[in-house]
Amino acid sequence: MFIRDTIERTVRTAVQASAGAVLAYLTGIVGEGGWDAIEWGAAWKVGAFAALLTVLTAAAAKQVGNPDSASVLTDE
Repeated sequence: MFIRDTIERTVRTAVQASAGAVLAYLTGIVGEGGWDAIEWGAAWKVGAFAALLTVLTAAAAKQVGNPDSASVLTDE
Protein backbone atom coordinates (compact mmCIF):
# COMPACT_ATOMS: atom_id res chain seq x y z
CA MET A 1 0.00 0.00 0.00
CA PHE A 2 2.84 2.40 0.84
CA ILE A 3 4.48 2.04 -2.58
CA ARG A 4 1.17 2.50 -4.40
CA ASP A 5 0.33 5.60 -2.33
CA THR A 6 3.78 7.05 -2.94
CA ILE A 7 3.63 6.47 -6.71
CA GLU A 8 0.15 7.99 -6.94
CA ARG A 9 1.17 11.08 -4.97
CA THR A 10 4.41 11.47 -6.89
CA VAL A 11 2.77 11.32 -10.32
CA ARG A 12 -0.05 13.62 -9.27
CA THR A 13 2.37 16.16 -7.79
CA ALA A 14 4.69 16.10 -10.82
CA VAL A 15 1.81 16.70 -13.22
CA GLN A 16 0.34 19.48 -11.10
CA ALA A 17 3.67 21.24 -10.64
CA SER A 18 4.52 21.00 -14.35
CA ALA A 19 1.05 22.25 -15.29
CA GLY A 20 1.44 25.15 -12.88
CA ALA A 21 4.79 26.09 -14.40
CA VAL A 22 3.35 25.92 -17.93
CA LEU A 23 0.40 28.09 -16.93
CA ALA A 24 2.74 30.61 -15.29
CA TYR A 25 4.66 30.91 -18.56
CA LEU A 26 1.50 30.91 -20.67
CA THR A 27 -0.22 33.68 -18.73
CA GLY A 28 2.86 35.86 -18.45
CA ILE A 29 3.35 35.49 -14.71
CA VAL A 30 6.81 34.21 -15.67
CA GLY A 31 8.29 35.43 -18.95
CA GLU A 32 6.45 37.33 -21.65
CA GLY A 33 3.42 35.05 -21.95
CA GLY A 34 2.11 32.93 -24.78
CA TRP A 35 2.97 29.49 -26.11
CA ASP A 36 6.32 30.65 -27.49
CA ALA A 37 7.38 31.86 -24.04
CA ILE A 38 7.03 28.47 -22.38
CA GLU A 39 10.36 27.01 -21.33
CA TRP A 40 9.44 23.33 -21.44
CA GLY A 41 12.69 22.16 -19.89
CA ALA A 42 12.14 24.40 -16.88
CA ALA A 43 8.54 23.22 -16.52
CA TRP A 44 9.63 19.55 -16.49
CA LYS A 45 12.39 20.35 -13.99
CA VAL A 46 9.83 21.92 -11.67
CA GLY A 47 7.73 18.76 -11.93
CA ALA A 48 10.72 16.50 -11.33
CA PHE A 49 11.87 18.47 -8.29
CA ALA A 50 8.34 18.42 -6.85
CA ALA A 51 8.20 14.66 -7.44
CA LEU A 52 11.49 14.17 -5.60
CA LEU A 53 10.20 16.19 -2.65
CA THR A 54 7.03 14.10 -2.63
CA VAL A 55 9.01 10.86 -2.41
CA LEU A 56 11.16 12.26 0.40
CA THR A 57 8.07 13.45 2.26
CA ALA A 58 6.42 10.05 1.89
CA ALA A 59 9.56 8.34 3.21
CA ALA A 60 9.60 10.66 6.22
CA ALA A 61 5.88 10.11 6.77
CA LYS A 62 6.40 6.38 6.93
CA GLN A 63 8.45 6.91 10.07
CA VAL A 64 5.80 9.11 11.69
CA GLY A 65 2.36 7.94 10.57
CA ASN A 66 0.94 4.65 9.40
CA PRO A 67 3.86 2.58 8.01
CA ASP A 68 1.54 0.97 5.43
CA SER A 69 0.62 4.35 3.93
CA ALA A 70 2.39 7.43 2.59
CA SER A 71 0.33 9.59 4.94
CA VAL A 72 1.53 11.25 8.13
CA LEU A 73 -1.88 10.56 9.65
CA THR A 74 -2.39 7.54 11.86
CA ASP A 75 -5.39 5.20 11.71
CA GLU A 76 -6.72 6.42 15.04
